[in-house]
Amino acid sequence: RPTPAPAATASRVATIEPAARPAPSPAAAPTRTEPTTPPVRPAPAVTGPVRRATLSPGSPGSPAPPARPLPLAPPPPAPAAVSTSPPADHFGLALYYQRVGDFDNALTQYRALLDGNASSAEVHNNLGLLYQDRGQLDEAVKEFQKAIELDPKYVRAHNNLGVALLRGNQLDGAAAELRVALAADPRNVDALVNLALVQKAAGRPADARDLLRRAVSLDSHSSGAHYNLAVVADEAGDATLAIEHYRAFLKFGAVTHAELVAQVRARLASLGG
Repeated sequence: RPTPAPAATASRVATIEPAARPAPSPAAAPTRTEPTTPPVRPAPAVTGPVRRATLSPGSPGSPAPPARPLPLAPPPPAPAAVSTSPPADHFGLALYYQRVGDFDNALTQYRALLDGNASSAEVHNNLGLLYQDRGQLDEAVKEFQKAIELDPKYVRAHNNLGVALLRGNQLDGAAAELRVALAADPRNVDALVNLALVQKAAGRPADARDLLRRAVSLDSHSSGAHYNLAVVADEAGDATLAIEHYRAFLKFGAVTHAELVAQVRARLASLGG
């Protein structure tokens, strides 16, 4: 059976592998928001992306399970809306290079920003995401922690730190950070899905299911919430619920998670959906 990849979306990795089943369902992946362009400001200030939620594995029942996929990594930052050439300021350049996947140049620009303003929580958050995209979890955790030290109410940094800790299998720490994020923003769908993944990894699928239902009720277009809810239901043998949410995933996530589409369709076919 496929293994779920802990979250971002997020982006994405130590995997959590459940007990083998006769008929696995598709693997899961964290979600995240992308780096955003800051408002007009005297000094560059960066708003960092949030690692989003994941998708979980499958359930028993069908004779011909889909092939086991590799863990799904969080998607890379989206390209700038309309940009034919790099901007002139350090912040804009950092985001530009991060979006096009140029780690070294993005790192240079973020360091230049910190040389001018080491107390920017937003820059530390974005730098953490840059390290996380490179698989440098220790460095990512330090940057997220620095962002939180500078701004204890920074919800995105708490969420991103939770994802990084989940990837490192530090489940208690991950849950604590995600609960802080939800205490500040109870409607944060990314944090809800990521906390559901922590609960699932800790062997509490009922709690994961409740969190995912809540996430779907808040954002009916959340592909990560639908996918993970489908997988949790699939594993519990609830084919009706699994089919409903696999279909919703195909409706809302076929573009952003194109690599999962064939696998989800195969799983639906095996469930009779």
